[in-house]
Amino acid sequence: MKRLLASLSSAAVLAAPVAVATVLAPPAAAVGSSAGATAVRAWNEITINTLVTAKTPTPEQPLYLTYVHRAVYDAVRQTTRHHASSAAAAVAAAHDVLVADFPAQKDVLDADYVTSLAGIPASSRRSAGLAIGSAAAAAVLLDRANDGRNGAPLPVPPPGPGVWIPTPPNLIGASSWLGGVRPFVLKSASQFRPSGPPALSSTRWAKDYNETRLYGSATSTKRTPAQTEIAKFWSDAPYVQNQRALRAYAENRGLGALQTARLFALTDTAAADALIACWDAKTHFNFWRPFSAIPAGDTDGNAATPADLTWQPLLVTPNHPEYPSAHGCATTAMFTVLARLSSRHGDHLNIDIDSVTTGTTHHFSSVHQLISEVANARVWGGLHWRFSTLAGERIGTSVAHVVLRRNGCG
Repeated sequence: MKRLLASLSSAAVLAAPVAVATVLAPPAAAVGSSAGATAVRAWNEITINTLVTAKTPTPEQPLYLTYVHRAVYDAVRQTTRHHASSAAAAVAAAHDVLVADFPAQKDVLDADYVTSLAGIPASSRRSAGLAIGSAAAAAVLLDRANDGRNGAPLPVPPPGPGVWIPTPPNLIGASSWLGGVRPFVLKSASQFRPSGPPALSSTRWAKDYNETRLYGSATSTKRTPAQTEIAKFWSDAPYVQNQRALRAYAENRGLGALQTARLFALTDTAAADALIACWDAKTHFNFWRPFSAIPAGDTDGNAATPADLTWQPLLVTPNHPEYPSAHGCATTAMFTVLARLSSRHGDHLNIDIDSVTTGTTHHFSSVHQLISEVANARVWGGLHWRFSTLAGERIGTSVAHVVLRRNGCG
């Protein structure tokens, strides 16, 4: 056991790509969810509840999900070689990472730990699993120490046409340091930095400006009820929404412990690196949001962008620069990974996502369908320009491909 713990304590274990089966087993091949898979899903939900309780800003949530699920995945992989309980390993790995990152919630997390272990019979397998899980958590915590998280806020740029301003009453941007976090799989945060928004004098700027002005207004007469529903559907807390969908997806397909752990580790790693890349671009270009641009449309030097002093977006504007779309970056990355894990051709999906905001459920049969709906939602909600959703999709797709290649799915 000492040799096992020593090998797990190395951060290099976490960085090494592991080639396992590329495609998740279809429902017909599933034999039911194992205790290990149940534990992985349960601690994913506990992680989300921990983040919500801590009021962790939305852009930062994928970081913590990734810390947890990289530890859980490494732990579960180790149990397959050491005759250990995958459920115990998952519980210990997730618990130890969360307690380290959220010490104020230790009592609640300890209680969850006890409850989880009550369903795992005491045995040498459980003891070995707990040791493996704790060692995997320690390795992740060591590897990610001083990774740039919680850095100093970046200064707000001087005001002017095309320049982002914080969403009132904020004076600084949310999680502005995120682009300075060390990525998990990318070479650098700027690896996929886009070329930038179009010139304010351009036809493309005018076209996309007017699309958001007409369809994204709180009082739009162009937007249909169906389009309004889509905009509001995707206004849910993103990671509460997508992690809930992933848990249901894994359970409905009867994925085992290793497949479930892998699914969360890869999709959340993709989301985290996509947002790191996204924030690098956001704070590099500092492009203005519709809520401030459209009332000032007459200041951009383009005769085709009329100002509307009373314009307000349908949805509340997030407090960070506009370009590119964060939802486009992260959601594209996550579900591109899921589609590749789910189908040999990399586009097929069979997933339901629900929204507490609208009380509705949307079914997606392809990743293209899902990504397109998210892009439309951000324009129809008055939060983004069309070119920014496309830039976000390109970042998300590129990040997803790196994650997949690093894990034997290229």
